[in-house]
Amino acid sequence: MDSWVWWILTCGFSLYFVILLLEFNRPAQKLMEQIDSQEIRRQEMERRLERAQEEATELRSQLDEVELRMEDLEERRQEILPEAMSRRMTRIDSGPFLMGGRDEDSPRGERPAHTVHLSSFYVGRYPVTNQDYSEFVRCTNHRVPIHWARGTFPTGMGQHPVVNVSWQDARDFAEWTGARLLTEAEWEKAARGTDERHYPWGNRFVDGERCNGNNSVGTTTIVNEFPDGRSPYGIWDMCGNVYEWCVDYYDEDYYKISPGSNPKGPDGGQERVVRGGSFGETRAALRVTHREGVNEVTSRETTGFRLAMDAESSPPPRPESNEG
Repeated sequence: MDSWVWWILTCGFSLYFVILLLEFNRPAQKLMEQIDSQEIRRQEMERRLERAQEEATELRSQLDEVELRMEDLEERRQEILPEAMSRRMTRIDSGPFLMGGRDEDSPRGERPAHTVHLSSFYVGRYPVTNQDYSEFVRCTNHRVPIHWARGTFPTGMGQHPVVNVSWQDARDFAEWTGARLLTEAEWEKAARGTDERHYPWGNRFVDGERCNGNNSVGTTTIVNEFPDGRSPYGIWDMCGNVYEWCVDYYDEDYYKISPGSNPKGPDGGQERVVRGGSFGETRAALRVTHREGVNEVTSRETTGFRLAMDAESSPPPRPESNEG
């Protein structure tokens, strides 16, 4: 009997210890399961990381290729664009012309009339248009004129002169093309020639027939709207439509000290020269000798610009076609 009791007790204690062992092992099993789960997750993340690194390497390679292509295209643009711009220009040969007004009633800023000798240069046959400027904006992310909705010019205005651009905007565009802005003296010679005329076409003002001025239209027009208003060199829109920025600083009395050869304007100042009048100006402001000063950071709905290039650095342009 005692042996049976002892055997039962032994079995009971053994079972008890087995149960205790199982209970103690249960957290360990859960921990091992968690470890196994995390290991599986770690391995999956490593595989994903390897794939991401491979994709990043491929993307980096593609980006490098794109950057190299962009550098190549930029080099080609710098080579091609100046020539392309020059093909839209007219050469004005070196020589003298009379700058300023001879009339006694000429404003102070236009006197004294004086002879100026200029080196040869190229001048844009038209003001820079909205279409031209939009390409500059697209390629450089330059800010757009304030009146452009959703980053583009108004519908149907592609061949109108760009406006609401500051002198700094005009300079940046010119540099992007490999060109520059006209000096004030270059502008006046391109507009009047050498025969001292008052307007690009002559001395008689005919309202609404040869330029967009005197508020006859009330807004800008396309840059080749008035073929009879071209200057002696065949330059369009030198009178009315929009004022045009020149590179010079403005000084009302600059003509009193201006050099006789290739004047560049004062060394400094608060304003830059604008020339040509605009669609809202009367005939007095549409004369080729009229000059004003405007702060270079100002942008106006009546002011645009055109381009110039030095003759020595520019390829010869193509003969002008019948664009008017």
